[in-house]
Amino acid sequence: MSISWDKVPHFTREEFDDPLYPGSGDLIDGVLLHLLVKTRLETGWFMITHAAVGGCVDVDGKHGHSPHSYHRKDMGCKACDFHFKTKVSPREQFYVLMRMGFTGIGVYFDWHWGGKLLPIGFHVDTRPRICCQVWTRRNGKYIYLLEG
Repeated sequence: MSISWDKVPHFTREEFDDPLYPGSGDLIDGVLLHLLVKTRLETGWFMITHAAVGGCVDVDGKHGHSPHSYHRKDMGCKACDFHFKTKVSPREQFYVLMRMGFTGIGVYFDWHWGGKLLPIGFHVDTRPRICCQVWTRRNGKYIYLLEG
């Protein structure tokens, strides 16, 4: 099913495009897009996607994602990396994402945007609930809340 972008508030297709494939934002998972829109509408916080660096749709795996990454086309384009433009605390930002129903949440304190270190950045996805996961990365090592 195709996305009617003229009916999607606060986001455009280009905000999800693989930078190597203009127009590929159409591949973004509809459930993921719905949750992102819901988050934006409920919080009022601007969300800056990281599509420009391959942090949304990844058509052919050329953006450094693992072979089983939900960013990838062959995994359904069910992931988005972004940061909020808000002064709200990182804890409150994380709480909102937990409440929204994302089944995968990565919390990053080492991402840069516009040449500056972000206070916090997020990966969110809509993986199957049986595989739900929360993680972070410290000193290049991934730390998962749930093993297995």
